[in-house]
Amino acid sequence: MSTSTAPSYRGSLAVPKAKQVLALGILSRLPSGLIPFAALIAFTQHYGIGIAGLASAALMLAIAIPGPARARWCSSRGSAMVLLMALSSVLLFAAAAAAISVSRWQIPLALTAAAGALFPPLTPSLRAAWSRLMPDKQHLQSIHALDSTIEELTFVVAPLLGTAAMALTDARWVLVASAYLLLPAALGLAGVLRALPGTEVHAPPSSESGTRRRSIIRTRDGQGITVPVIVLGLCGGGLTVVIPAASADFGNVISSGYSFAAFSLGGLVGGLAYGRRKWNTSLRTRYTAATACLAAGALLLAALSHSPLAILAVFCVGLPMTPIFVIAYILVDERIAPSRHAEANAWLGSGYNLGSAAGSALGGQLLALTGPGLVATSLAGVALIAAGIARRLPGKPSPIESAVPKRPLPEPPEPSSNATQTS
Repeated sequence: MSTSTAPSYRGSLAVPKAKQVLALGILSRLPSGLIPFAALIAFTQHYGIGIAGLASAALMLAIAIPGPARARWCSSRGSAMVLLMALSSVLLFAAAAAAISVSRWQIPLALTAAAGALFPPLTPSLRAAWSRLMPDKQHLQSIHALDSTIEELTFVVAPLLGTAAMALTDARWVLVASAYLLLPAALGLAGVLRALPGTEVHAPPSSESGTRRRSIIRTRDGQGITVPVIVLGLCGGGLTVVIPAASADFGNVISSGYSFAAFSLGGLVGGLAYGRRKWNTSLRTRYTAATACLAAGALLLAALSHSPLAILAVFCVGLPMTPIFVIAYILVDERIAPSRHAEANAWLGSGYNLGSAAGSALGGQLLALTGPGLVATSLAGVALIAAGIARRLPGKPSPIESAVPKRPLPEPPEPSSNATQTS
């Protein structure tokens, strides 16, 4: 399926502004990892775990459900709207932190949900910027794979940073400090968008208004790109109940932590391996194959759910995780109009989060009636359906209106050069 290696990660990082955008991606994701954790702990300390669970669910749903609409709104009105949204979210998180000490928990919960509803679309906008920054598809594949791997590591580090900060100060202060990180991230994003011609896409001409009013998820391309990511989230959420149940069959439930780590490790290995290769097959074929591999991993987990080898199966389930995301991002670049890239990327993030929530809830109910093997088998069946939907993507991308030309490929650096990039 592959031939010679694609441009190296070092070569992709040598593209002007690539390191800057990658660092900005880390900064923009830290609040996404820190804020939910800090809010959960703050609510737990003052109201108990039951209310904290409600607050956490309200926050995540408020971020996920209107995510595509927020990205579409900001894409049509420019980076100033991202800054305004970030400022509003920070003020609401600060108000929620101040209100957590009051007796009526409904007030800080409502403020937290409102802050989540205005959470700025930083990551989707940065993903859209990669499409304008990278000179060709191979560099785009490499940088998305590297960016997704770093994203995975960022969400591992964020709770550790939060725990260390809470050892020094109150969780409410950690919540406020985490929210304030949104401001430099939004400022950095505004600078990146202004520096890259074609990424600031304002309101489209009237001739496209009818197309833009139609939700991306209602188009054939949109469904084919988004559904596998939703199912990936469903499988990830299902694993949160399958792994502890499987671990209890052959050891201590505490040992399930090793399996969760194996799932993330599989995503890291799969992403790095995928991003380094130059593939001859079409994106549609690769997307279908990666989603089918997800189903195969779930079937393997069903077969080994009562065995210590279940950890190997969990690793296999994680292997196609990052490749699925990377292919989805490149499909967005190939098949979705540039003015809607941020919105499409937001659909991917929201789809995964909502799928994960549904997988945890439905998987827990099914697990109570059956066992981990049947839950894993059900996840495999859903993944096979998603592979069929990916296969239904049109063989050729539909014409993209108002396409923005790529930047010319920069001169490759000398092998021994470590010079910094010019802005």
